[in-house]
Amino acid sequence: MSDLFAPLAVGCLVAVLSALAVILVRRPIYAAIALLVHSLSLAALFALLAAPMVAVGQLIIYSGAIVVLFLFVVTLLPTGGRELAPGSSRLVMAAVAAAALLVALFASFAASAPLATAASAVADLGVAAVGRALFGPLLVAFELTAPLLLVAMVGAVVIWRRHEPRPRVAPKPQAATEPRRLVMHQ
Repeated sequence: MSDLFAPLAVGCLVAVLSALAVILVRRPIYAAIALLVHSLSLAALFALLAAPMVAVGQLIIYSGAIVVLFLFVVTLLPTGGRELAPGSSRLVMAAVAAAALLVALFASFAASAPLATAASAVADLGVAAVGRALFGPLLVAFELTAPLLLVAMVGAVVIWRRHEPRPRVAPKPQAATEPRRLVMHQ
């Protein structure tokens, strides 16, 4: 177990730093790249903790599909870095959300977790069991993620376009009432 401490510590450090970079960097493309690094570090942590199915799922679903979707949305956004500056109302709402998350975290730690039983310790976690669970009772939730991601992508583009400055249209020249005469100078 002590031989896994150094790789786990490095993986956790990379995961925390990349998660902070996702929310602290100003440019959306850098945030998407930091999200990719975070997803890859989580996949490495899952692989270190002997969960290869979850690690492969993390690589395929999050590192592959979700981050590519975010990069696609970022490329749709206009360039120039005209992000909205964090105002006082945004900071207050961020503080309220952070406090609510901390309360939920402490409440989950305070609740007594059920002890693992012998039946759950030998549960089948292979590919077939994950497939039966995913395409059995969880099929509706699994299929609803696609339209949810599509609506989120369209909403992000619409919100961004709403804050984009409108181009000024030059007025059309008025038609002359009489034809022009050609004047030749000597």
